[in-house]
Amino acid sequence: MEGHFDGASRGNPGNAGAGAYLIDDSGSVIWETARFLGTKTNNEAEYGALILLLTAAREKGAKQLKIYGDSKLVVSQVSKQWKIKLPHLRKLAEEAWRLMEGMDVTLEWVPREQNARADELSNEALDSIGK
Repeated sequence: MEGHFDGASRGNPGNAGAGAYLIDDSGSVIWETARFLGTKTNNEAEYGALILLLTAAREKGAKQLKIYGDSKLVVSQVSKQWKIKLPHLRKLAEEAWRLMEGMDVTLEWVPREQNARADELSNEALDSIGK
């Protein structure tokens, strides 16, 4: 299974949205979301999107999961390549690690252009406010 995630914040902190989707082994989208997250920083929105993705993958019974995201910070922190200095981000990383338990998960940073659908979904969540 493969997943993509992206978070966006307009204001940083400001209105935040998360976009994420899962693809099965045949290449079909089996789940996607565009979720408004309230007031968050961009990094919090990115973590929120990853957590939504991991929750859905767990619910779908994923055993192996390759995750792509365009947040160097989130990918590097959750992969334990970078230290997490901010306590609120550490809590979010710990939630992601908990959700990853029992799954073979790899995370890979990709440029925003290679994460276009997740980016669209995160902005869709923001655009839906007040509609």
